[in-house]
Amino acid sequence: MIAVFYGKDDFSAHEALDELKRELDSDPSPEGLADNAVQVDGASARPDELLALCQTVPFLSARRLVIVRGLLGQFEGAGRRGRRRSSEAVLGPWEAFVEGLPTLPESTVLVFLDGKLDPKNPLLQALSFLKEGLAQVREFKPLPQAGLAGWINRRAQRYGVSLEARAVAALAGLVGNHLWTLDSELQKLAAYADGRPVAEEDVRSLVSLARDPSVFAMADAVIEGRPRDAAELLQRLLADGKSPQYLLTMVARQYRLLLLTKELLQRGARPPEISARLQVQGFVIQRLLQQAPSYTIDRLRGAYRRLLEADLSVKRGVFDDETALQLLLFELAAAAGPRQRA
Repeated sequence: MIAVFYGKDDFSAHEALDELKRELDSDPSPEGLADNAVQVDGASARPDELLALCQTVPFLSARRLVIVRGLLGQFEGAGRRGRRRSSEAVLGPWEAFVEGLPTLPESTVLVFLDGKLDPKNPLLQALSFLKEGLAQVREFKPLPQAGLAGWINRRAQRYGVSLEARAVAALAGLVGNHLWTLDSELQKLAAYADGRPVAEEDVRSLVSLARDPSVFAMADAVIEGRPRDAAELLQRLLADGKSPQYLLTMVARQYRLLLLTKELLQRGARPPEISARLQVQGFVIQRLLQQAPSYTIDRLRGAYRRLLEADLSVKRGVFDDETALQLLLFELAAAAGPRQRA
């Protein structure tokens, strides 16, 4: 089985992956799925090694799960640049990898997990065009505003709590369609309500921080190459009284966590281990795992070095702290742009 889960709604994509894991974990063998699941960083993957990994039979289990994160994103823009070139020329050595996928043993479950992709992404197209029934390709688009209330109510039921209609509207208004944050806030509200329905006052009390422009949203905009969003969020944070030095420190922290995540992934660490070593959980570790494949180690080190240089420039009086922060964040966001191959 081959599955491609991609799209801007990475929360739902991870939910689909978790559901697939639960289905596979019904394996009655002693070891089950846990000892036969492999995580692969797409930015550093080699086609011959990945194909060999997928062709390996599971150990004392009926299934082997191979999860490849961020591989398709490495081919973003290649479809436009190679419109007049053959598929083999655009995909390079990955063409042979795609051709070898129909030969995988039935015991292998190969999952590609990626963010938003261009429909002309050549690897996405190649996987979509595999013979009928071989690959399941699913795009996860952001949840529309009209669907938020229903999603919140269904998710609340999972945590054994109900929300009054005004509470649902308040939560949707405060958080929007950021599903990782919504899920985290619903868990907090369920614990706080302790069996009673959640009222609007509960939401506004516990989720009040969601009103403020998020430092993490600004850092995400920089890391993901969205300079306009980063600039807008920065101005709102500064207007709300956040100190430039504090914001610079927090952005540097995010890049440091992203660099450590990338290094651990390249050493073969699994997400639970990375979460424990970095001491981050929930949507924070999920965002790091999603963003890491977009960068090489060198690019992350370069960005982190620029952050340290900006801090030093402020301390030496070369720039005032607000000007230094604005220039640096625009530079980093503009440089992030399209994903580059490792």
